Amino acid sequence: MTRKDFNLIASTIDSLIADGTLSPHDAIVVATRFEFELCKTNDRFDHGRFYDAATKSLPIREREMEEAHS
Repeated sequence: MTRKDFNLIASTIDSLIADGTLSPHDAIVVATRFEFELCKTNDRFDHGRFYDAATKSLPIREREMEEAHS
């Protein structure tokens, strides 16, 4: 797989976080599992970069959830 493929997967996961489809917990599980499997497809796979891209909306979503419960 290529960087383009990894970016597509990461942005898809992130969009599911942003629209509330994935809870923060589920988002972490999904991103981590993809990260673990994708590293097997390319020796140059960057774990941290993928995880950061896949979960960039996570802090925003968590903040929104906290504010809703306040």
